[in-house]
Amino acid sequence: MQPKILMGAALAGAFALGAMIVAYSSAQNNGAQVDETPSRGDDLTTTFSNTQEDEIRAIVRDYLLSNPETIIESINEYSVRQQAADANRQVDVARANLQALVDPSGGFVAGANPSQAKVVLIEFYDYHCGFCKRALPLINEVVESDPDVQVVFRELPILRTESDIAAEFSLASRDQGQFVEFHNALMTASGTLTEKRILQLAEANGLDADKLKAERDNPEIPNAISATHAIAEQMGITGTPTFIVATIDGAYVEVVQGFRADEVAAKIEDAKKIAG
Repeated sequence: MQPKILMGAALAGAFALGAMIVAYSSAQNNGAQVDETPSRGDDLTTTFSNTQEDEIRAIVRDYLLSNPETIIESINEYSVRQQAADANRQVDVARANLQALVDPSGGFVAGANPSQAKVVLIEFYDYHCGFCKRALPLINEVVESDPDVQVVFRELPILRTESDIAAEFSLASRDQGQFVEFHNALMTASGTLTEKRILQLAEANGLDADKLKAERDNPEIPNAISATHAIAEQMGITGTPTFIVATIDGAYVEVVQGFRADEVAAKIEDAKKIAG
């Protein structure tokens, strides 16, 4: 949340407080009572005179000078509420798109026993993302050792042009049945993944480079990447890695942004308990 937005929200709240004080004071001075619960037909618009607006500003200024911590408290509270709202929206969007996200045509599904798994771990990643590289051991451990969880790989190239190239070749490797092996090779490679470098890595890991280049031209590949981008945008994802942990039926859905291995592992265990 940008500081200017937070400060504006805090000042707006302070101004509203001052307005209520002035309105109440004016009503008391006129011998009237303030009705805090207007009827359905009442006009809820309040107009203040220039004098009253000056009074409001003075009240707000005096209060903030006497209680400067109020601004910080207001900003913190507003930030917490916005973060909670954003998190809830991410979960709702993830749940609504869960079936699309686990569709292997949009990425790749792996696991020790993926067809029988009741829990899914979805990762959005970029091959030039340092934290995605750090997450690789966790992903491989789940793929190799946990039959209760299927892992869904979703390409989200956002860091540089070469990320798009790597994502396209990565999905192209599905045709040769070596996606996970090639994914690991790309993720553990250092430096920029140019097309030349990617093809060298492909050949070093037993892939046919010519077939890989031909499959890269398959229109389903850019469509799959675009679909992932669209869901990520709906969720408000702006960085990688981002993980979705869910039960296959969507009864449990949680989103973890950034690489926090302990949190991801804990949510996987929570999902298993829900799945039964």
